[in-house]
Amino acid sequence: MATAPASEGWMATAPASEGWWRYRYLLVLVLCICYSLQFFDRVAMGVVAAPMMKDLGLTYAQYGNGTFLMLVFYGPMQTVVGLICDKFGARRVLLFSVVAWSLCTLWMAHVQSVNEWYLRQIIFGILCATEFVPSARIVARWFPKRQRAQGQSFLSYSWILPPAYAPVVVTMLITILGSWRPIFTIAGLAGVVPFVLIFTWIHDRPEQKKGLRPEEICESYEDDIAEGTYTVEEVQQGKISKAKIAAQRISVGEIMRYPQWGKLCVAYIVLQALYWAAASWIPLYLKETFNFNLSTMGWWASAYFAGGVIGTFIGGRFSDKLFKGKRRPIIAISYLGVIPFLLLFATFAKGVSPLALLLSLSACGFFANLSWGAWFSLPAEMFSPEVHAKALGIMNGFGYFFGAAGAPLVMSRLVVKTSTGASYTWSWVFIAALAVIGFVLIMATRESKMRAQVKTTA
Repeated sequence: MATAPASEGWMATAPASEGWWRYRYLLVLVLCICYSLQFFDRVAMGVVAAPMMKDLGLTYAQYGNGTFLMLVFYGPMQTVVGLICDKFGARRVLLFSVVAWSLCTLWMAHVQSVNEWYLRQIIFGILCATEFVPSARIVARWFPKRQRAQGQSFLSYSWILPPAYAPVVVTMLITILGSWRPIFTIAGLAGVVPFVLIFTWIHDRPEQKKGLRPEEICESYEDDIAEGTYTVEEVQQGKISKAKIAAQRISVGEIMRYPQWGKLCVAYIVLQALYWAAASWIPLYLKETFNFNLSTMGWWASAYFAGGVIGTFIGGRFSDKLFKGKRRPIIAISYLGVIPFLLLFATFAKGVSPLALLLSLSACGFFANLSWGAWFSLPAEMFSPEVHAKALGIMNGFGYFFGAAGAPLVMSRLVVKTSTGASYTWSWVFIAALAVIGFVLIMATRESKMRAQVKTTA
């Protein structure tokens, strides 16, 4: 049986009888708002690094240690969270995440010592690892393949937009409030907003939303219907059995044994290394290399993530439309394109042309963030949306443990203190070398369709 007509592209115009609007657009917008509020904590940490280090008496190595501790616990928890989502549902996990994040953020406002900060970072990493995987899992189930990279790209704004505006907001608040601590009190109390939004608007599956048109539900399941996994009737009537859903799921061991999975996980480590190297060190790099004051540094740091906003949008759209659902080309372009700008960061010194610095920051942010949508669509298409949370949890576990946690830690050991500030030359050369490795790996990976190997019921 044919599927119902569907809209083409991201929020594109559909036939007049259906209209262009889809509930999934509102859903991903709400998820993006909620996740971006939660992500503010991590962005603010990088911006307040200088006054916080002075207040707590942190060395560069200790600051790197604290970032490492948060991420090294955050990473492995992603795998656990994928399993929890299968058992309790993504929406429930998200509600827990908001409460945990709010409490940990309020705690940050009162940290008094290096060891207490270390402890807070560990607990934050464990409890707050619960926000990303369920968010991406919901998007993967609600969006069909032809729009999935665009949907995941929109969700990616959750961690790309905050670094674009937060440095300006945070530095302004520090100036007004006279301290970095009240920023975390304000952010923690604001946690009530994402909790209410998730409770009101978010549903794990399209058929759970009361009043949603059957045709719109079918759009979300159009790939499953085309492959014979579900029928139009059971999708439209919201009668997909738990047995059929369970039949789509496979074990962690089966996921790990797929031929391309190992290379993809290693290549994904590079993406997380790129993001966290920038988020953790660009503010300090700008301040200490160019002697920017706190306010000026905030504006310049925003340029990198402003480029990322554009790159994420274009990457998702091109992956869905220009490359017809092929994810590898966008990922390869991302890794190759970022290399020359990382090497420019390694050579820049005080007195560099402001235009050259601005263009390099923006272009590096553009390429480094180009492939989010493609990456987060892969697990749903290699296996199925029902396996997405588990597979993405594994991939993100590797990415955070080795890339997000490891790269900033290594960079902290490669920063060289000088008479005029600090030299980040070898830090950026190290990240550029990782991008080369990522490019080679992704070019050596076949974008094979593994979903057909998953057993389904008739």
